[in-house]
Formats: sequence, structure tokens, C-alpha cells
Amino acid sequence: MIATKAKGSSIESYGKPEAMLADLGYLLGVQSYAGETRSEGGFAANKVSTAAVLDVFTRADKGKTYYMFEILTRTADGDEGGRHQLIAATVSDGTLYIMKLQSGDKRWFKGQERDLKQTWNSFTVA
Repeated sequence: MIATKAKGSSIESYGKPEAMLADLGYLLGVQSYAGETRSEGGFAANKVSTAAVLDVFTRADKGKTYYMFEILTRTADGDEGGRHQLIAATVSDGTLYIMKLQSGDKRWFKGQERDLKQTWNSFTVA
């Protein structure tokens, strides 16, 4: 969970959810490898990581809007086949609250998806 000073009085002050996603890129990690690679395994040349946005939506709860993001990240090392990232964000009393849940692909398909999505969808701020 991250709590930081908000840009405005509501999550909408960040623009549409897709626009806010660019501000949240740091939550997904930054490629630390710098060098030449071939285009293998679905990665662009000179890249060893990728992120795919699977779903973006908003939900409302008790007068607050929540931006919801589901993202799949992969790295060239193939660790766990990728990582599912579930991010929820809202603003309350001038504070931006961000919750991030993460699961490896193997655990995701062995049942963690249900538990994490239940937690993700129940995230609320007073």
C-alpha cells in the first residue's frame, strides 16, 4: 500500500485511468539491463521485459471512484511465466492511496487469481 499527497481532491484529477497508468509505471519495475539483445521470445530488440495491460476500469464505492488496473508483466528469464499485477487507486482527503497485489503466473492459475481479485475488488478507503 502506498499513500502519498494527491494532485487534487479526487482520482479524476489524474485524468482518465489510462492516463494515470503512465504515472504508475514505477510500480511495475524498470528494466535494469542495458545492452544489445535479439528479438526473441516476443520481446523487442534490446528489451528484456514487457508489460501488457489486460484490463482497466473504474468502480464507485461510497462516493469514491477507484481506478482499477490488471497488468501482466514478463521478463526474458521466464521467471514464473510472468507476473500478474492488480492495482487499485483512489483519492481521499487529499491523499492518493494505491494498493498493488502481485502473483506469479503459475500460482495465479493454481488458485491465487480468485483470492487476489477478491481482495483487489474489496479495496476501500474511508
